[in-house]
Amino acid sequence: MSLPIIKGEKIEPKFFSKHSWNADLIDFDGPLLSLYKGEYDEDLLYIWLDCNATKNRWGVVPISRNNLRAYLDCSVTLRSVFEESSWVAMFHTGSAPNRRNSPICTTWQEAREYLPDEDSYLVPEISTEAARQLATEACEEYPLGLDGDMYIDDIAAIPKIYQQLYSFHYGLEHLYRPAVRATLDRLANNWTGGFSAVHLFTGLNHVTPSIHRAQVTEMRYNSPGHIKLDLLPKLANRIEISAKQVKDDTSFHALEEFYSSTYRYFKENNISGFDDESDGGSINLAPEVVDRLNELVTFFFRLMLWGDYREPFSILQVGPLHQLRALLAYYRRLRKLRPYLVTERLSLGRSKLLIQT
Repeated sequence: MSLPIIKGEKIEPKFFSKHSWNADLIDFDGPLLSLYKGEYDEDLLYIWLDCNATKNRWGVVPISRNNLRAYLDCSVTLRSVFEESSWVAMFHTGSAPNRRNSPICTTWQEAREYLPDEDSYLVPEISTEAARQLATEACEEYPLGLDGDMYIDDIAAIPKIYQQLYSFHYGLEHLYRPAVRATLDRLANNWTGGFSAVHLFTGLNHVTPSIHRAQVTEMRYNSPGHIKLDLLPKLANRIEISAKQVKDDTSFHALEEFYSSTYRYFKENNISGFDDESDGGSINLAPEVVDRLNELVTFFFRLMLWGDYREPFSILQVGPLHQLRALLAYYRRLRKLRPYLVTERLSLGRSKLLIQT
């Protein structure tokens, strides 16, 4: 039996190679609807459409942040999401499921027979556990208060650093999500130096769906000013706790002493890559060195008041050396906020925000 003919423009198969899996939303003996990330961090839905004896037909549809949230919340139907999309890409898979054949780009006007039903809500009876978990976490408005003298490089640096810290915490808070765990394992296993800091932060950001990313909703600066973000409040609270540790003189000096003593320990034991975020090849470490590095990792968690992070962090498929390098990469970013915090040019949280009237 042949599949219905759909008219459209041919596209290159490599279009799909830049998409990365995020979560399956509907599954029945295999994924029927899945959430993916596109080349430019946009959200995409992959949906199974049809099949015959030799091949399966799939569709790829863009979905906005608002529509993704509404669909997960059962506020809109999949049909309405698709009808709002400006395009749909289609391809076929056969005996080799990773090979995408005959890809085209078309519209739902050309493919109306594949539109979902009018009542195609993501009800609990058909949604996956991953879909339900994504739906339970809702973002809230959160301000970064700005005051005092600011320059354009300050306005650029603060959001970038904050986003990196947010991605790091998202990873540790969401290790139960297969896409997050797989990304961390893949990065650790593929890099010759274990955790490469640059790939760590960008990789975690890439597996954060748009509904959980820190989205700018308003920027205003005329001393005082603010950057309002729509984000997960639990992660914002985590960053606040970390920021207090580098703002407070006593805890900051303890962290700096830890950083310096760790550097000396690396030097004394000929361990390279202390502050090189792209190098530091794997080396054989004596058992006593491994034990000491584990102690340093645990001590860092105590200094940062991250006691509940220690256990999930330890299950990652990397040794204590690369764990420590990842933590120090986080700390190097965090302490860049200290000059803004101690001079009160940056404040975190609603209670400290000075709102213009």
